[in-house]
Amino acid sequence: MNKISIALLAIAPFLLHGPAAAQTTMNTPARLEQFSKLPDWSGVWRLKGSPALLDVENAPSFVPGTRDHPPYNAEWEAKYKENLIRAEHQGDANYPNPLVDTHTLYCAAGMPHLTVTPFDYEFIITPAKTWMIIDKETRHIYTDGRKFPPEDEMWPTLRGSSIGHWEGQTLVVETIFVKSGIWGDFTPVTFSENARFDERYRQIDANTIENQVTITDPVALTKPFVYTKHYTKMKPGSWVADPETCGGPDDRNPIVNGRVTVVLPAAK
Repeated sequence: MNKISIALLAIAPFLLHGPAAAQTTMNTPARLEQFSKLPDWSGVWRLKGSPALLDVENAPSFVPGTRDHPPYNAEWEAKYKENLIRAEHQGDANYPNPLVDTHTLYCAAGMPHLTVTPFDYEFIITPAKTWMIIDKETRHIYTDGRKFPPEDEMWPTLRGSSIGHWEGQTLVVETIFVKSGIWGDFTPVTFSENARFDERYRQIDANTIENQVTITDPVALTKPFVYTKHYTKMKPGSWVADPETCGGPDDRNPIVNGRVTVVLPAAK
C-alpha cells in the first residue's frame, strides 16, 4: 500500500470535518482494500530523455529546426512553421515580431506540456482522486466515477479538467477544456480548445512509469497525435527541487516590453 496514501487516509477526516467525521469515516476493511489495489508510485520521478519535444525522446533543446510532427491540417501546419521562426527570435530585440513561449507568459506549463517537463513529478494516489504535482502545478484527476460537468459550466484553463479510472494498475485519464495556444513543449506546438488528451499511466518496471498519450483535435489535426513518455524514479530519499521562480528579483528571464530578456547573475 502506498505510504503517502495511508497517511492521507488517516488524516483526511480531521482536515475536512474534524473529529466528528473521523468517527464516521472509519478505515474499514473494504476501504483499506480499495487502497491495497492501487499502485505505489511514491517518491520523486523525472522525465527520461529530453523535454524538448513531445514526439521524440532525445531531441536537442533550443536548436533551430527542431520540431514536432503532429498530423496537422494545412492551416495549422502553416501556422506552426511560421511560429517556429518567430519563437527562435523571442529574445532578439531587433526582430520585428518575436513569439514568447507560454510557459514564460503564464509561469506555468499547462497541458500537454506537463507530460514532458524537466521538473520533478510526484503522484499522490487515493481511490477517489490522484494528484500529480509537477513543479508548482498540480493536476487533479478524479477517479470517483464522476462525469465532466455540463459544457456551459466549464471554461478552458491551462491544465483543463481531468477525470480518470483504473484498469488494473493502469491509470486512464481524459482531459478536456485546455486553453488554446498553450505550447506543448519547447516549441510552439499548440492545439485548439476542442482537443482531448487521453493518457495511460502504468509502471513497467521498478523504476519506470510509462505514459501513452493520444491527442485528438478535430480543428487542428487530421488524425490522432500519439506519443509515449517515460519517467524514472529517483533514488530513495531524493528531495524535490524548489519550484521555478517567475517574476520578482530572482527571475532570470523577465519579459520587458513584450520580449524575453536574460539577466546575468552579476547584473542583479
